[in-house]
Amino acid sequence: MLSREELANKPFMQLLLILCLCLVSIVLFSIIGGLVAVANYGMDMLSIQDYSNPQVIEGLKLIQLFSAIGLFLIPPIFYGIIASKTPRINLGLISIRKPINYVFIAILMIVSTPFLSWIIELNENMAFPDFMAGLEQWMRTSEIQAAELTNAFLTFDGIGSLIYVLIIVAVVPAIGEELLFRGVLQKIFIQWTKNPHWGIWITAILFSALHMQFFGFFPRMLLGVLFGYIFYWSKSLWLPILGHFINNGSVVLVSYFVPDMMENADIALFEESDYSTVFYMLSLVLSLGLIFLIRRVNQNVS
Repeated sequence: MLSREELANKPFMQLLLILCLCLVSIVLFSIIGGLVAVANYGMDMLSIQDYSNPQVIEGLKLIQLFSAIGLFLIPPIFYGIIASKTPRINLGLISIRKPINYVFIAILMIVSTPFLSWIIELNENMAFPDFMAGLEQWMRTSEIQAAELTNAFLTFDGIGSLIYVLIIVAVVPAIGEELLFRGVLQKIFIQWTKNPHWGIWITAILFSALHMQFFGFFPRMLLGVLFGYIFYWSKSLWLPILGHFINNGSVVLVSYFVPDMMENADIALFEESDYSTVFYMLSLVLSLGLIFLIRRVNQNVS
């Protein structure tokens, strides 16, 4: 068995370790989540896609929670313990040196929304060549099914269920996905390629691909790139975690407080405006300005 010192110099072995941890953990937690869901809600495989059944939805939420914990939270924590004497520092869970960064990332997630909305629209309208019609149909069917499941998850019965859904959709993914992708995988790929840009982009591509939502691939990849650079500059995982939480949590809060808006959630914000391009470009310019500011503020962080 490799020592910590030997493991630190072998990115391929690091990758193999985190993949093995993910595989074992996701299988174990998925089984546990499935058993608990069956015991609590009487679910069966024949009715698992019956999204009109509240019991099925609650069971799927529970399975999703267990699966996310098993895939994103547990493996990076064990990886950090195995690979380093200081797992918290190794994973980037250190306090931010300059708290103004929290303000910058919150504003950035807001001002970038119009531009990302435009990218979402372009991605959704992407057309494949005729010889790939079968692949495109399969992708669109998968996208519709994923959207149906997401809408089913965004059902509430009071403030308690809002908090529960926020934990499933925003808190666990924000902490877990950033731990796995930025805290572990990005560092591995940067070490492997000896180039931070390659490491950040490879990780962002994997981050988006894992979601298996092909017509949201590019905006999700761009978010992965954004979170990757912010982590690389600040050295603190709490900034991308906050950005990730705002991105996911805003959808949950809008669906709870302003449910009518969710019917058009994937439509570009300024689609009907004659000045759409101006809004998108303004959003892009402001976002780039904030990104530059975040980089500058964190220039001397080591």
